[in-house]
Amino acid sequence: MKVAAGKDATAETPAGRETAAQGDEAAIAHAAASWFAHFLEPGATAADESEFRRWIEADERHARAYADIERIWLGAGMAPQLAQAQPLGRRRLLKNGAAGLLLIGGVGAAAWQATRPAGDYETAIGETRSIALSDGSTVELSTSSAISVNFTPQRRQITLLSGEAFFRVAPDRNRPFSVITEDLVTTALGTAFSVCRAGSSVSVSVAEHAVEVVARQSRQAVEAGYSISYRDGVLSSPEATDIETRLAWRQGKLVFISTPLKEVVARLEQWRRGRMIVLGDALGRQPVTMIVDVRRREKIGQILEEGLPVTVTDYSPWLSVIRQR
Repeated sequence: MKVAAGKDATAETPAGRETAAQGDEAAIAHAAASWFAHFLEPGATAADESEFRRWIEADERHARAYADIERIWLGAGMAPQLAQAQPLGRRRLLKNGAAGLLLIGGVGAAAWQATRPAGDYETAIGETRSIALSDGSTVELSTSSAISVNFTPQRRQITLLSGEAFFRVAPDRNRPFSVITEDLVTTALGTAFSVCRAGSSVSVSVAEHAVEVVARQSRQAVEAGYSISYRDGVLSSPEATDIETRLAWRQGKLVFISTPLKEVVARLEQWRRGRMIVLGDALGRQPVTMIVDVRRREKIGQILEEGLPVTVTDYSPWLSVIRQR
């Protein structure tokens, strides 16, 4: 795994970036990532911004490469705006983007890691936690997860605010046990199950017995060994699932079987600080089969390089870039 040279190194000075960017696409991507990472850290100056603008304006490919990094980081569609803008408009967009990054500096990177809401019980990045509830049920929280608990004499209600939780429910016929995520309500039918929230999508996996899942006008019973997903207002049909593999995080493992690299990276990001950006759609679609020990999460770049034909470069504590070797 490579660590990008600091700003005082020849390859990372403005002149060094300019020279590297005249070469192939990999060098341009490297320079773009270096600039992006630089603005994530505190201490960037007005001179840095001026040099960045000169680099952007020197070659159309620079703007495209930087826009690609920015689009993936933000998870938004800024790149099409940049591609369609006239040169002056594009420069203004990128100038404003750089200024914004200058403003937020390292605080912005930290804020990206702290966007989840607070709950009664939480875990930090890379942490798992087992919780004994007052009714005798237990909850295991995965990394970067949060729940709130609302127990009354009539019901037991958990709200999953972020992340993933595994529930082993104590029987109580008079008080249903339900987990709420957005529009989805999962009610235990004497069971052990997990609920995972990733952005606007939710998945439920059943380890024992069954659950009832209700979303708006849809209702599904899900039995042990099956999972169900909810996305964009649509509840899927139950699908057979290797529950042991799906819940391997409880034993400190992440198991991937023919999983696209882009999805692997999204899962790994939940266990470490910062973003990992995969350069190239073809690379992002490459199937990956591997087992990752989450205790080695700070060496995830090295793990990927050992198992895949990729190079992982760390540009800052907040940004790593994965490219084809």
